[in-house]
Amino acid sequence: MSGYWHYRIRRALAVSYYLLAAGVFMTAFAPRASANELDRLHQQILQQPSNPELNLRFALVAERSGYLRWALAAYERLILLDPNNPEVLKGLTRVRRALQPNTTLVTVQLGTQYESNPSYYLGPRRPELQGIGSASLLDERNINGTRWRTNALVGGIVHARESDLNYGIAGLDIGPLLDAWPGWSFRPAIGGNVSYFDNRFYYSEVAASGTWESSADNMFRAVTVRGAYRSYDDFFPSSHGFYVEARGRLALPNVLSSGVVAIVSPWVVWSDIGGNAQVITPIITELQPGAYLEYGGRVDLIRPITDWAAFGVNVAVSQRDYRNDIDIVSGDKRSDLIVSPGASLTFPNLFANQTGLRLDYRYIYDHSNDPTKSFTDHVVTASVIWRFDPTLPPPWMTAQR
Repeated sequence: MSGYWHYRIRRALAVSYYLLAAGVFMTAFAPRASANELDRLHQQILQQPSNPELNLRFALVAERSGYLRWALAAYERLILLDPNNPEVLKGLTRVRRALQPNTTLVTVQLGTQYESNPSYYLGPRRPELQGIGSASLLDERNINGTRWRTNALVGGIVHARESDLNYGIAGLDIGPLLDAWPGWSFRPAIGGNVSYFDNRFYYSEVAASGTWESSADNMFRAVTVRGAYRSYDDFFPSSHGFYVEARGRLALPNVLSSGVVAIVSPWVVWSDIGGNAQVITPIITELQPGAYLEYGGRVDLIRPITDWAAFGVNVAVSQRDYRNDIDIVSGDKRSDLIVSPGASLTFPNLFANQTGLRLDYRYIYDHSNDPTKSFTDHVVTASVIWRFDPTLPPPWMTAQR
């Protein structure tokens, strides 16, 4: 038995050796073989430049061999020959993503705003000045052949009078960019948020999401479906629970007239968070505590008015139907219609490259079937916005060189 097993082991080792040797041999000569095949295909394409089969074969071999820019040129030729070919669209998306450099962008916003009614339907209803600030990170990089995107945000509002309304939030999510179908990518992600409100810890949540994106056909399209579990601090009347939201985004250039960009952003939110919504949190958080179904959308129209300024108008409309909040007078479940038109004026490079000024106005009208919950509010904001890549030296240092 011992001799038999020694024989089997020696045979297995010998087979492994020859397989390894064959692999090394093939690896050593694969680049030359691929290069020869590419040369042969290139010569054939010169004779038949509109042959889609030859161009597709060249693109696939170039991509597999690591000649990504040659593959990109071939896929771009194929798009002209066959714009709706799904294999070509997938290959073009795949190669473009592989050629994208690693990018890191930080956006910092600091400013002040005037708000006429920060307490909404609770008293005292008096205007005040507020300080606002946020810093967001967008990072994309290729890791082991897969492109990963990370989003992070830290932001908050400090109130001059109503200090119990001071609010802060920090969040993070990360996930890979994967090929979905022709012209579209899919990004699954995990993340979470924590929040500070009324001078104490407010809530924490964990979330999972999936985002489909496309920049084809001279437009940007995105749909995100996100589910999260949120838990509030015991101090607040809201407790904990799940919510699910779906949000879309469609950006269309040259709408109504040349240079006008239209952005349409619909959404639907289903919340099953326990407790009630008696605590007023800033409308910027979008998700309010409570159990309800909300659906709505926002439309933005943005037009450059000069080379250094852009003007925008927008309107957001949403309907929020609560399941547990009851109007004590009528006995009906609470239902709110929120309408919020606004306008903006942006000077993107007023102070320096990628450092500009943004002026915003927003009117908020909340019409509730519970009269005690209706309110109006005016918000005027002036903020400086600075965008930069933290991996690069600052401009003043580059200028000195």
